[in-house]
Order: sequence, then C-alpha cells, then structure tokens
Amino acid sequence: MIRLLATEFDPPGRLVESSAHEYAAGAVVHRYSVPEGAVLVTVWRGLIHEVIYQTPCETDQQSDARNQRLFAHYGEGQEWSEILDNGFGKTYRRADLERYALWSYVMDITTFGTMAFHQVKWR
Repeated sequence: MIRLLATEFDPPGRLVESSAHEYAAGAVVHRYSVPEGAVLVTVWRGLIHEVIYQTPCETDQQSDARNQRLFAHYGEGQEWSEILDNGFGKTYRRADLERYALWSYVMDITTFGTMAFHQVKWR
C-alpha cells in the first residue's frame, strides 16, 4: 500500500494520466489503472498527501475486509473516529487529527489523506 507523506512509492498499476489537481494549486494527481478499478495518488509539495481507492467490491464482506486493511495501514496504530455520515458516505479523523478518511458506501470508494492537504484542497 502507498504511504502518505512519502516521496516515492511503487506504482500500484499502469499509469493512465497525470494532471493538475482541480482545487489545490501545485498538486498533481496520478491515476493508475488496477484490476479492481483505479488508484489516484496526489503529490503536493513533493510528498504524497492523498490516495483514493476507486476499487469497488462485489460484496459487503469484501468491502469490509478491504476497508479494514486500509484503515489499519493508514491508521498506523491509531484509532479512527467517525465524524459524519451524510447518507452517501462517512468521514473519519485519525486520533492524532493528522489524517482523514472518506468512505463513500454508495460508490464504495475510499480516500485517505493528510489534514494539511485537506485544508488546502477545500479552501
């Protein structure tokens, strides 16, 4: 799995495109094709600040198992708290408030990122 705040990573699949981030000046989004769908990696200020797993599963059990692995990886030993359920998905914050996660249960897409980038992205 890809680590946040890393300068390098093993590409998760075939690079499809790289483009400027829609909202964050200076950030670049790299889109990779993977067998399950796509993974988007956002690099800002030379570091990875956001990873979006557009990898919907066929069953709730598969989705739960994938999310358990992802939340454990990006939690780095810390707990996650659910902040909001808007009827489309859930927003989470890590205990140290350094990371956020979004899970769209409607589309089964999971996002992990740094709070520093989140604040810049949604100004």
